[in-house]
Amino acid sequence: MAPQSPKIAFAGLGAMGYGMAVHLVKSGFPVTGFDVYKPALDRFLNEGKGASAAKTPKEAVRDVDFFICMVANSVQATPLLFDSETGAVGALKENATVIMCSTVAPAYIDEIQSRLKEVGRSDLRLIDSPVSGGAGRAADGTLSIFASGAKKDVENARAVLECMSGKLYEIPGGLGGGSKAKLIHQIFAGINIAMANEAMGLAAVAGMDTREVFERLRGSEACSWMFENRVPHMLDAGLGRYSAMTIIAKDVGIITQTSRSHKFPLPLLSTAEQLYLSALTNGWGAEDDCVLVRLYLPSSQADLVATQSGHTSKPSTKASSSPPVHNNVTWQTIRDIMIAVHIAAITEAMGFCECLGIDVALMRKL
Repeated sequence: MAPQSPKIAFAGLGAMGYGMAVHLVKSGFPVTGFDVYKPALDRFLNEGKGASAAKTPKEAVRDVDFFICMVANSVQATPLLFDSETGAVGALKENATVIMCSTVAPAYIDEIQSRLKEVGRSDLRLIDSPVSGGAGRAADGTLSIFASGAKKDVENARAVLECMSGKLYEIPGGLGGGSKAKLIHQIFAGINIAMANEAMGLAAVAGMDTREVFERLRGSEACSWMFENRVPHMLDAGLGRYSAMTIIAKDVGIITQTSRSHKFPLPLLSTAEQLYLSALTNGWGAEDDCVLVRLYLPSSQADLVATQSGHTSKPSTKASSSPPVHNNVTWQTIRDIMIAVHIAAITEAMGFCECLGIDVALMRKL
């Protein structure tokens, strides 16, 4: 980037936010970071030229062109923006841009816009721009970003948005469109993460070789991106955490809350939400979301999916050309269950898409 790159303040240096902020720095943008967790700020300061830190949001946004909000939820975002003593809004320069990358309810974007008018800051440009892709893609600048707002405002922020994204989707319909699109996207994520855990739990309990089942399923029409991405973490605990349980539980909660406000039923996702709540109740919130598989396993064999990798507890006596059979469950049984769930999830998500006024053809593309 040229030396005249716009100045950015970045709030929320968590698993994804940290990678996003560092990628902006490495791309030549001067970035002032803010986070309530001091070790994150200290670490960010060591990212080299262009990285600085502030003690408050108000301090972070002085003289910046863009303020990116990547905190966990609206509860954290409200004081970050509007606190009378430390909030960012009162200190942002005229016509600066606020980019909301956090996953929040569409109604919250409307609330921000209303409050900006109430406090006399209607000059500020607001972009509703939730992201998806995980920590790895955040660090690589290859996130999927769902941007909405005034066309001129999105265009003004294009260089920043494109720097953070591999796919930048411009969602029509004004503010709130990006958050609506992210909610539809997360319906599939929420259902497919739960389904991946359930499928592999069934395979393990049935005594099947879990790695073989995974390989067969990911080569079939039952596979999804979430299945292919999450199951390796069940098979090999050494891969570490990909995405914390709290993240998908939070996103699914926003979706079901929004669906209730629209009086629209989401039975499949609501069932998945109860599974995530069970995981949180068990104290698994900070663990990888593939820990959900424990709900389907004997309490004394929490690692059964991993220990069954490459093994069967009851080897098949059938010819090798036939699928292995264990307690009448085959990999095809699990495949058919997954396909049925996919069909139901598509019906549910596209119905809600129409309810929210999002173009169904656009969402198919996403």
